[in-house]
Amino acid sequence: MKMQITIDIKNDDGTIGAEATVIEVEVPDFEAFTGPERFGAVFDEYERKVLKARNEAIATATEKYLREMAKKKHSQREISEKEK
Repeated sequence: MKMQITIDIKNDDGTIGAEATVIEVEVPDFEAFTGPERFGAVFDEYERKVLKARNEAIATATEKYLREMAKKKHSQREISEKEK
């Protein structure tokens, strides 16, 4: 079974601010939860994988956000230099 985490960065007007970030991670199937004695171990595995994937998704989305901001600032700087 897989879990997919998607992060979209959008401008206030709803347009795309940066490329979407999509991370997929394998998680235990429902059948892995075979009873109370296995619940803790299986849930721990699930939680560790999901938290790692979440952190990776946030890091990747932040890189894309900063890259787009740098492009926009560079363009704004060029425009203001041409106006001088």
